[in-house]
Amino acid sequence: MAPIIRMLGRSGSGKTTLLTEVVRLLLARGVRVAVLKHAHHRVDLDRRGKDSFRYADAGALSVTVVAPGKVATFEAPAREPGLLELAARLGDNVDLILAEGFQGVATPYLLLLGPGDARSPREDAGELLGVISTDGEATPLERDNPAEVARYIMDWLAARDPAQDALDRAMREAEAFHGHICPGQVLGVRLALLGCRAVGIEQPKRSKQLIAWVEVDRCGADAVQTVTGCRPGKRTLKLVDYGKLAATFLNTETGYAVRVVARADSRERAAALYPHLDRREAQMAAYRSLPDEALFTVQEVSVEVGAYDRPGKPVERVVCVVCGEEVNDHRQVAGDDGPMCRACAGGAYYRPVGEDDRVRAPW
Repeated sequence: MAPIIRMLGRSGSGKTTLLTEVVRLLLARGVRVAVLKHAHHRVDLDRRGKDSFRYADAGALSVTVVAPGKVATFEAPAREPGLLELAARLGDNVDLILAEGFQGVATPYLLLLGPGDARSPREDAGELLGVISTDGEATPLERDNPAEVARYIMDWLAARDPAQDALDRAMREAEAFHGHICPGQVLGVRLALLGCRAVGIEQPKRSKQLIAWVEVDRCGADAVQTVTGCRPGKRTLKLVDYGKLAATFLNTETGYAVRVVARADSRERAAALYPHLDRREAQMAAYRSLPDEALFTVQEVSVEVGAYDRPGKPVERVVCVVCGEEVNDHRQVAGDDGPMCRACAGGAYYRPVGEDDRVRAPW
């Protein structure tokens, strides 16, 4: 997800006029800019009688109109998507998102004061980057000087925290792998980044010294896989389904391991921090902005990786005396007549129905 800067100010203060000029200036400097605007009143983007309206009226969930130089998509979602959800849809196509409105979402913002406006004693959620004045108030930025505002934004982009860049990049990769962005993905990405740093692996995808155990089979597991580069097929990602959003990270070179667990009160913290947002958007905002210690507990642990569980080629292969199927790496059970696979020994998750020759195989 690209970095987001919101422009806040009362209606009529000149936000759109200023942002229009700032967008032109940023584009001239090579910054790919997208704009998201939140309207507090109903806006009829599609009019009765138009073909797009007729398709939507017929029940189409989404209607896209393509014309030379412009593409427009009309949707009627059951709920209004939040800023972070909308921003995630843009993917890697932009370098910066400027958002007009969207109060209460924890992203950096600029505050535009119109004539006679006074600063509110209570700032909005997120980092206040600067105050823009319109009537000569002593502030570094002025509405009538969009070039200075554009330079200010360029300086902010250049000075961004590398950790924040790493989070944004990981979020984009996680979304592409998982198929969508959600609170579990945000929390899983943060958890995995923290775990890798804790065991001293700053570039996990380039490392061959990392093994991760994931304790849940939900969104967070995909996030851990995306961040770490660990894979079940490489035997570096192991699923131990305890139903917990938790994971253990082992640096095989040093032997140091930590277990990172999402705090049980993270949802309550999100709701308390952003009571004005719906549950999903509040969680996504909180999980991006809260410090690690507010979201996770970290514990040093000891993990033994046996000879049959390490990455590499199978160490042992045996054939089950009951079904005749091959079993790798000591996953068999000793039977009276020889080795048995765990399924034949009574632990199968499936139940055979009929004979093998009754199945219509593709061949």
